[in-house]
Amino acid sequence: MNSKPHRNNSDFQLKYFLAGSCKTADGAWCLLYDQKIDREQVYKVTEAQKIKRDIKRIKTERLLESDDILEQMQGKADLIELDASEYGFDMNREACRQEVETLIKLMEELEPHRKYGHLPVLEASEAVQEEEWLLELKERCENFMITQGSIPHDHFHTMRCHPQFKSALAPFIATLYNKVSQTASIEDSLKFISQTTYLPQLEAPQ
Repeated sequence: MNSKPHRNNSDFQLKYFLAGSCKTADGAWCLLYDQKIDREQVYKVTEAQKIKRDIKRIKTERLLESDDILEQMQGKADLIELDASEYGFDMNREACRQEVETLIKLMEELEPHRKYGHLPVLEASEAVQEEEWLLELKERCENFMITQGSIPHDHFHTMRCHPQFKSALAPFIATLYNKVSQTASIEDSLKFISQTTYLPQLEAPQ
C-alpha cells in the first residue's frame, strides 16, 4: 500500500522506510533534515501561492462586473477553476505542514542518540558517512546471502572500495557466509540477521 493523499511521505514511510533505512542516528537525522528543509520550502511557497490565488479571485470578481460579455464569461471560467482547485490546495498545504511537524518530532527523538550532534549539519553529514556506509554494506551482505546466497559483483566492488573492507567488511562477510551456510533452515538464517539492530526505537509519530 502506498496511499499518501496530499503528502510527499506518510508518517509511516518517514519513520520506517526513510529513517528506518539508515543505520545510525546521525544518518537518519541528516536524511530527515533533508526532507524537512524541502517540505518547509514547499510550505513557504504555498503562502505566496495563496496570495496569488487571492489576487486572481479579486481580478475574477472584477471581470464578472464588466459590461463585456466575453470578460464576464472569462471571469466565470476562472472562478470555476479557482473553486475546483481550492480543496486540493488547502489539503496539500495542511498535509505539508503536518509532514514538517512529524519530521521535527522524529529528529528530536533521534537527537539524544547522535554521535555528531555537536557539529554543524554539513560537517555532521560528512562525519557519519563512513560508519553509515559500513553498516549499509553489511546489511546488503545479509540481504544478498539470505535471498540468493551470494553477493553480486557490482555490490562487492562497492564494498571493496570502503576503507574498512579488510578490517571490518571482509571478516563480516566470512562470518556471515559460515553462519548462513551452516544453518539448517531459512528460519535459522533470519534469526541470525534479526539480531542486528542499528537505530534506537523511535516513538510512533502522534
